[in-house]
Amino acid sequence: MPTPEESRNLEVVSKYFEQYWGKANPDIVDELCADDFVINYPMHGPRFGKKDAKKMLSEFKAAFPDISFRAYQHPLIASGPYVVGRWIGGGTHTGVAFHDLAVGSLNEPNTGKVMHFSGTTIFTLRDGKIIDETGEEGALTALQNLGLLPQPNYGKDIKYLHE
Repeated sequence: MPTPEESRNLEVVSKYFEQYWGKANPDIVDELCADDFVINYPMHGPRFGKKDAKKMLSEFKAAFPDISFRAYQHPLIASGPYVVGRWIGGGTHTGVAFHDLAVGSLNEPNTGKVMHFSGTTIFTLRDGKIIDETGEEGALTALQNLGLLPQPNYGKDIKYLHE
């Protein structure tokens, strides 16, 4: 049974994830994140503060207008100030050129390339606010989807169980 703090943290992260990643609503950062919030995914590098987190999502949305992520297979798990969640999602590159990748970039707008990948994120909260979002995304899959890395060997397509 979660403690009251863990229950509150689960509610905060659930709402944040639904709004920020599910509905691409950057304004939720003001409500649910601390001023010193850090968001960090290896394929994009760290973003510091609310303004930078909003900018990151706006850049994604401009390049992938239909971008959306959702919880995948497992419920969120809370332990003290930490909440962990597994997710899946993606979008279609029908917008502007996209350069916010550690490997390669989409130099042309509207390539029509579809990316679909999963990941796991650890959230850290303090006083009911998210202070850190550190994730491990399926970068290899996303980069292959976007044509920036070679595709898997024949018969070795990347598949997700129970999608």
